[in-house]
Formats: sequence, C-alpha cells, structure tokens
Amino acid sequence: MLPDLLLAVERGVAPLIALIALGFIWRKRAPAGLSVTDTRRTINALVLYLFYPGIAYDVISQVHFGSEVFWVPASIWFGLLAAMGLGWLVFARLRTAWGISVPAMGALLIACSFGNILSMGIAVLQALFGPEAARYPIYADVIGISVLYWTLGAGLAAIMGAKEQSFRLGAFALTLLKMPPVWAFFAGLLVNLLAIPMPHWVGTTAHLLGQAVVPSMLLTVGMSISLETVKRSPRMILAASAIKLIVMPALVAAVFLPLLGMNEMTQAMILLAGMPTMMATVLLSERFGLDTEVLAAVMVVSTLGFFFTLPVMVILLL
Repeated sequence: MLPDLLLAVERGVAPLIALIALGFIWRKRAPAGLSVTDTRRTINALVLYLFYPGIAYDVISQVHFGSEVFWVPASIWFGLLAAMGLGWLVFARLRTAWGISVPAMGALLIACSFGNILSMGIAVLQALFGPEAARYPIYADVIGISVLYWTLGAGLAAIMGAKEQSFRLGAFALTLLKMPPVWAFFAGLLVNLLAIPMPHWVGTTAHLLGQAVVPSMLLTVGMSISLETVKRSPRMILAASAIKLIVMPALVAAVFLPLLGMNEMTQAMILLAGMPTMMATVLLSERFGLDTEVLAAVMVVSTLGFFFTLPVMVILLL
C-alpha cells in the first residue's frame, strides 16, 4: 500500500516540481532576452483570456453535476474565513512584538487564507484522480474563491493598505462578471444542463486550450519565486505559511469529514484547502498598497513548503 502511495505522489508531484523549476530557471536566465515580468504577464493574460476559459467550458459542459457543486465552494469559504480569523488572532497579538505594520498585517491575512487553487489545484487533482477531477478546483475557484477575492480580499486590502483608495463593491462585482472564465463556466453550464447541441470542433478547441492551463500556470509560479524576499521577518512569514498549508486543511478536514465521510470529494476539498498562497493576491497588494514584499515572501515559502506537506496529505488521505 505505502509503495503505491509513494509512487502516486512521485508521479503527481515530480512533474509539478519540474515545471516550477523550469520557471525559476527562466527567471534567472531570461532566454531570448525576454524579461521575466513581461513573460509572466503574457502567460497570465493567455491563461485568463484563453486557456482557463477553455478548460472551464470543456469540463463543465460535460461533467455530471452532483452535490460537490455546493460542498466544494462551501469548504473553500469555511476554510478561508477560518484561516483569516485565526491569522487575525495570531498577528494582532504579536503585532507589537514582531513590529508588524498595518499594510504588512493585511498582506499576512490575505496570504494565509487565499490559496493557489487554479495553478496548483488543477495540476494536483488531475494527477491524483484523473482529468475529470479538474471540476473540483473549477467549482472552488469560480463559485468560491473568486467571489471572496473580489469582495472580502479587495475590501480588506482597501482598508489596511497604504494607498487611500475606497472599496466599491459594485465596481468589483462588475469586474468579476467581465472575467472570461466566469462566462465560460456559465456557457458550459447552460450547454450541459439544457443539452444544447454544439459542433464537435467547439469542444475540441476548448479541450486543446485547457491542456495549456497547468504547464502555463506552474511556469509562472516558478517565475515568481524570489528567495531574497524570504529573509525579511521569517517568523511571521513561517507563521502565515503554516496557517495556509497545515491549519487550513486541518480545519476543513475536522468539519467536513464527520459530515461527508472519506471520499474523493472530501479528499479534494482538503487538498484544495492546503494549496500555497494565491499568486493573484499580489495584484490586490499592489493596487491598495499592502506590504507586497511580505506577501511575496509568504507565497515563496508556502509554495516551497507545499512540496513537503502535499506528500503527507496524500499519504494520510489516499
């Protein structure tokens, strides 16, 4: 049993590490004279406008809907809010001792709660459970974390950031509705539920686009790793990373395993709760003036730490 689990971990984790390492090498070498910033921005734009809508439509238009449409986003909401609440208790108590500024505290709260579900979640769950498992992170991202990102996350960043910018819920709701993955999600939902006949080439095109999501996003993870940022305030960075990687999935497991039992859906929910810090949180930090260096440091430490916590979670769950 254990050798089989270790083999599954190796097959699932090793390609992720290799792709992230290639991204990190790109950051260091900058081949073809392309800056890492421009390369990362281009890849992120391709993912947002083409690749992710492709996989969202491809999966949602074919999947057989079940209770996971409700439970997976619910677990994300619970885990995120619980982790952020715990982070508030920890960092507010130690704020004076550790010299945490208000913008740094805002960065820590966002870093310890918003997980990298899109980049890492799809890759991990497809490696462990097969291609159809992409539906779990898509539910979690579109229905769960995206809503909180543009409301709670943006509101917190606006309040605690150094830049004097007001948070307007209507403006962020409009931004969310304009996101191509959201449109692709609901287009796939309509095609699925109403059994709308579509030309074969539409599904094939979406499938081909979707195949580029995982390698593209993992490369950008590697391109975002800067070890220099980790040297600043290591205690609070490690504390935020521990909340994200260990405490958050433990809380989700403690609540949802007794309710739903051990099955593929709950395993996916726990694994998604233990994803490292979401890369897109840097956008909120830059926009509202949080401490981006602290946020980036947590992202680096949690991403590196994830490759130690992931095998442990897989062995415990599978």
